[in-house]
Amino acid sequence: MLATCAVAALTACSDWTEPESITLVENGIDKQQGEAYAKYLANLRDYKSQDHKVVYGWFDNSEKTPFTRGQHISDVPDSLDVVIAKTPELTDAEVAEVEQLHHKGTKVFFSLSYDRIKKAYEEAVKEAGETRDFATVLSDEVNKVMALQAPFDGLVVEYKGSSPVYMTSAEKAEASAHQKTILNAVQSWKGANGDKKLAFYGYPAHLLDLATILNDCQHIILVTDKVGDKQQYGIEAMQALISTSVPADRFVVSVSTVSLDTTDKNTGFLGDARATTEAAYWVTEPTEGFTKAGMAILDIQNDYYNATNTYQYVREAIQIMNPAPSK
Repeated sequence: MLATCAVAALTACSDWTEPESITLVENGIDKQQGEAYAKYLANLRDYKSQDHKVVYGWFDNSEKTPFTRGQHISDVPDSLDVVIAKTPELTDAEVAEVEQLHHKGTKVFFSLSYDRIKKAYEEAVKEAGETRDFATVLSDEVNKVMALQAPFDGLVVEYKGSSPVYMTSAEKAEASAHQKTILNAVQSWKGANGDKKLAFYGYPAHLLDLATILNDCQHIILVTDKVGDKQQYGIEAMQALISTSVPADRFVVSVSTVSLDTTDKNTGFLGDARATTEAAYWVTEPTEGFTKAGMAILDIQNDYYNATNTYQYVREAIQIMNPAPSK
């Protein structure tokens, strides 16, 4: 009898553990509260179309098989105006997430970074794997990036470079040639994409030929993510205006989120305070000589990981600069 019961039990367990394929349907808020969500999206898009302090965010999308929600570009705060994909080659899944952002009125840019191309080239030369000269590599990489076919709404040109003040005539000619390579590609792209936006991130005072595109840029993002105090924001803006060809009505300061490396006590801080918070308050303060148009946040995805709220400090900064009207 015991043997018979054991066999029956084993057979039953086998039946119970047999895997069965099922289909789960998870209804999001758009399906649970369709009318209310549609109204929310309409209000969100209306807010972004009006005059306000703009917020850009660079998003590291290099992980093409996300294993946390923080690696999904579609999870950035709804109130973010522009998200910049650091890796412009998008997967099909990322393209679908970009479409989700478009429904919220969020623009998605890609970046053309001179400094990133140069750094990669120098590392390749150091490893003795690169035999081409930099001008050739720059041209090839620029053409590769600009040929990407993806649902981007705009482009941010990143150029920090070096100050021409201390350059020799030969160095200045070389820098000019490199800038022309970028300028020609950007002008061709803009000519073919007149409805898309353009932004600049870098040091305007370092521009020779590239300065001609600044008037076409919606915003000029200053390199201020490593400054020691808020006063430096204004100093960087005034230094950018040394050249009379630089528009003064579209400056955006850059900050970084706090590093995920808990031993790093500098990145993303101004003293003991978070840079996002301090910069947001600075943007709201009146000034003369230039316009404070908003903020750009580097490595925005790091702020997803907070104990109390995802993107807690990014949301806080946006609320400081663009407080919701009281009812």
